[in-house]
Amino acid sequence: MKIIKTIFAAFLLIAITSVGLTSCNNSRNPLKEASQNTVSQKVIIPDTLNMSKDTLALRVRQRTLKEIEKQQALVAKEALAAVTQTNDAINFIHTGHVKKAETAIKSALDNTKILLKKSPGADLFPVDESVNVHDIVTTIPQVKHVVKGANAEMTKGNYQAAADMLNNLKSEMDIVTVNLPLSTFPGGLKQALSLFGKNKTQQAGQILLGMMNSLVVNQVVIPLPVLRAQVMLAESQNLFIRKEDKSKIMNLLENADYQLKLAQALGYGNFDKEYADISKDIANVKNSVKNGNASQDIFAKLMKKTEDFKNRLIKSSRKLR
Repeated sequence: MKIIKTIFAAFLLIAITSVGLTSCNNSRNPLKEASQNTVSQKVIIPDTLNMSKDTLALRVRQRTLKEIEKQQALVAKEALAAVTQTNDAINFIHTGHVKKAETAIKSALDNTKILLKKSPGADLFPVDESVNVHDIVTTIPQVKHVVKGANAEMTKGNYQAAADMLNNLKSEMDIVTVNLPLSTFPGGLKQALSLFGKNKTQQAGQILLGMMNSLVVNQVVIPLPVLRAQVMLAESQNLFIRKEDKSKIMNLLENADYQLKLAQALGYGNFDKEYADISKDIANVKNSVKNGNASQDIFAKLMKKTEDFKNRLIKSSRKLR
């Protein structure tokens, strides 16, 4: 099997750079101004960001690469080898190299035994992954304007039009992983080997093809606004440690809060209470900075809470297909 490694690093950089300051753009935007009237609860958009676009883009890219590396670390070399050898066996059968096919299957079976010994009771083992980034330059009022329009199309029965509108509301990194199902794969290999012993080579090939089609695809979604919020919170902590101007620290905290609210508006997670809790914590940190009684500990707790929240969002987004 040709192993696909489509981590679009160049596209990733372009996407993150293009977003610029999604919540911090103070240029006139007719759509934003028109849609302000549709928002029942006004959310203040920070006018500026005390952090350069290049620095923001670079640090968000670093965070996205860390998330990718976390997923890559889960790939099991034995699982990858078992899948590759199974695919090799299929190719050998097609080219008439029956002995080589049988050897490849035995090697694949040996690798599954190693996996079973290493992780008894485990099932899905990652063998490959790909990454796609979808991003938009938008604000909370714009998002709510689109949602309102989609709802209007739904009431008219224009479901496809509504779906197209909502499908554009994405600011995320999708990591798709192909997994070997260890609960069924070794049994299929053994069945194929037994068919070889009966000179039923073509039937063995069909079994192997069915096994390749049984690989499980797993997808997780990482909201980019949450990653941007984390970058801004980290920078606010750095400025606090360096005893920079309070207004700069407050500005970064306000922008981080807006990014989290943007993630919520885009529908990432069903965690209304948790979004509200973090927003409240950010407000408390802002007050502490303003009153001069902030500490590194209060920043560290906020960043940990945001990291834990992001991990729960990722876990809740996980789906098999």
